[in-house]
Amino acid sequence: MDQDVKHATVFDSDQHQLGKVYAQALLGFGQQKQAVDSLIGELDAVVDSVESTPQLKLALESPRISGAEKDRLVQKIFGGKVSQDLVNFLKIVGSKDRFDCLAAIRSAAHRLHDEMAGRVQATLTTAHQVDDSVRQKLQSKLSAVLGKQVGLSAKVDGTIIGGMVVRVGDTVYDGSVVNQLGRVRAKAVKRTTDAIRQSIENFMAD
Repeated sequence: MDQDVKHATVFDSDQHQLGKVYAQALLGFGQQKQAVDSLIGELDAVVDSVESTPQLKLALESPRISGAEKDRLVQKIFGGKVSQDLVNFLKIVGSKDRFDCLAAIRSAAHRLHDEMAGRVQATLTTAHQVDDSVRQKLQSKLSAVLGKQVGLSAKVDGTIIGGMVVRVGDTVYDGSVVNQLGRVRAKAVKRTTDAIRQSIENFMAD
């Protein structure tokens, strides 16, 4: 997962909220059909296609094009290429004139799917490219600290003066903070273990 492609996640508040609502509906339907992974994969393909075709994006987002016309456009372009379930979902989005939220829906769907699976996505930013072993070690440490499966992507930013920056959702850590979190977690686990051991010893002594 180190090389996962990251998608834009900057939207206005309305798009963010509506994206989450539509994504929840899509994932809920996907769970019923046991097809969450395939629906998200198809949604990725649709969004990438729309974003890379300005004329199509403009037409789908235009309030001057009727819902019926958008239905026909969606069916003609995507019908037979993705599941009819996703085509019907896209028609609902179009009937509400919310194709401007399509990228936000995709982002929210990935985020919610990760939450459902106990996963979290993180980004490692360094001044210079790091090798796979470094990324893997950091990925393991983050997974241990956060108690979740972490997908870690990496990028290079020459403006960073040494060290590294790790972003997990809306939270940003530098390298020293990651190490501190690991030590704090280890201490907390040790305290709990010691308390349990003492409780067992007291029980055995009674």
